[in-house]
Amino acid sequence: SGAAQLEVYTDGQCPLCLWMREKVERRDRFRQVKWLDYRDPEVQARTPYSFQELDAEMHTRRIAGGNWSAGYPAWLEVMRVLPRWRYLVPLLSIWPLTFLGRVFYRWLATRRYKLFGAPPPCDANGVCSLHKKSGQ
Repeated sequence: SGAAQLEVYTDGQCPLCLWMREKVERRDRFRQVKWLDYRDPEVQARTPYSFQELDAEMHTRRIAGGNWSAGYPAWLEVMRVLPRWRYLVPLLSIWPLTFLGRVFYRWLATRRYKLFGAPPPCDANGVCSLHKKSGQ
């Protein structure tokens, strides 16, 4: 332990994402998780994903082996490296919890700005939803 085992690619401007990161960091005593903001063009360029794919759901990459996960399975990867949480992963990996987890994750991810009272940030081209004219 001591060296990160997992890279987590999240939205560095999302209040929910930052809150969850803070909660995980408190439990990550051995610093197993390295957090990266995909809104940084250099960070995004290190991934095989488009900005839109990264923006749709959190992604993780296992440092050993380089295996990628996204969405609910990515959260299971985070839980796997947290000592007190890893025991929940086998339970959360069986149906119907996998189905329900994916549905809930998608629901929350698409509403992460509306539910937490922050305007969505600008997209990769610098176009902000506040500046878009209706009908665009």
